[in-house]
Amino acid sequence: MFIYIIIAILITLLALTFPKMNEKSKSLAICLAVIVLFVLAAFRGSKVDQDYIWAYGFFIRNIPDARFMFRDFAGFLNRLPPPELSFCVLVALVKSVTTYVMPVVAVVYAFFAVPTKLNGIRKLTNDDIFGFALLFYFANLFLLHEMTQIRAGLATGIFLCAIPAIHQRQLSKYVCMILIASLIHRSTMIAMPLYFLGCKGINFKLWFGVTLGLLFLAFVRYDVISFILDYDVPILHHKLVIYMAMQDWLKFKVNLFNVFILLQLAVSVLLYWKRELITPHCPYFYFLLKLNLLSVIVFYFFSRIPVFAFRLNDFLGCCTIILYPLIYYVIKPRAVSQLVLVCMAWGILLINLFHNKLLNSYYMVFFD
Repeated sequence: MFIYIIIAILITLLALTFPKMNEKSKSLAICLAVIVLFVLAAFRGSKVDQDYIWAYGFFIRNIPDARFMFRDFAGFLNRLPPPELSFCVLVALVKSVTTYVMPVVAVVYAFFAVPTKLNGIRKLTNDDIFGFALLFYFANLFLLHEMTQIRAGLATGIFLCAIPAIHQRQLSKYVCMILIASLIHRSTMIAMPLYFLGCKGINFKLWFGVTLGLLFLAFVRYDVISFILDYDVPILHHKLVIYMAMQDWLKFKVNLFNVFILLQLAVSVLLYWKRELITPHCPYFYFLLKLNLLSVIVFYFFSRIPVFAFRLNDFLGCCTIILYPLIYYVIKPRAVSQLVLVCMAWGILLINLFHNKLLNSYYMVFFD
């Protein structure tokens, strides 16, 4: 785990010094961050994360190579495993030129996902909190997405880049970006109606009340999943069937009072309470707040299938890497707010590494 700690220390130093840098130094720091995170994700060994061999290895073995794809495309489509066509076509092409399929696929996804994610973060933050957003990203979403769920990582990056289009009321631009993201990970289609949440105001009592109501229903184990399964809701039905099968195999149980979920709720209350201090610095604040509460809502709504609940919460909860750093404007003096943010991010990182054990000790793919 040594390498993760070293990188977290470097990003922490960047977060504290970034606002004081000149423009050239800021650009250089961002480029270095992209390179370091790209190398870390692209060249990880096969036993570092949980999906590399177990999930993607299985998919790759069941995808025909490009010669079969060009000879009989209809037959190729019929033989494909669950991942999106973009992933399957990439694998088929790589299979035709090398036996090292997954290492090449990992490089391709990291090459696009890391710069896209950092570009999204840069668009949604200012100089004061960019470094802290980067720290929260590394502490959680980088480990979950770029190091594990590589398709979701790239799709989430595109979604973050699409959020400014909501504030600017550019519907066509937003729809195009979400459609592109859905080609990478079809679950991104759930982001399509999020455009209509808007960035102006929030009925916080309603949103928070719905969240607590679903928490209560999950606590008393009220079944809301059967409705989706019975009525074959598009996109969700297919995903739920897969995740229910995974659930039966993994015997994974959900903790309704998960510390990350409680943190999302606590930060939502704090930031809404101090919203007058935040909105001048972040025009996307109300949308991010709604998205944060929505991620908690879907977590409790789908709590019967914990794996799916966590995956959906992680996707919608991408907003937390922008939302949490806004505490910087709430707590004074600034040194105290910086300390709080660093402690929060490091707490999330250490829980992910040593309690949730998202990743194993790092080594590079060249030593497999």
